[in-house]
Amino acid sequence: MKMYLHDSATMFRFALRGELVADRVRELEYAWITSKSVLGTKEVVVDVSGVTNADATGIELLSRMRESGARLTAIAAPESPKIVRLLRIPAAPRPSRAGFTAGLKRLLAGVRFG
Repeated sequence: MKMYLHDSATMFRFALRGELVADRVRELEYAWITSKSVLGTKEVVVDVSGVTNADATGIELLSRMRESGARLTAIAAPESPKIVRLLRIPAAPRPSRAGFTAGLKRLLAGVRFG
């Protein structure tokens, strides 16, 4: 799992990518505990849209984070809709291939090559 940390004046965001399992769960927990001690009144947001898999301890940690006030979200279409459903996180819909193709055609309609 990769964990990206984004800090702003009003929010601290964890963006998670990959598998939230075993030692990776502990890494996230340590980062979360450390950040809580210095964030003050900033909102804590956890973006799980890049999580591909999570074990029971990963799900439990995300639940504890939410119970303590963190906002879980899926900013992009989730890699694992199962995890997003399990945690009842509102998620961006995954675009359909047909919609992508139609949008690309519209975007390129006025472009001239050559």
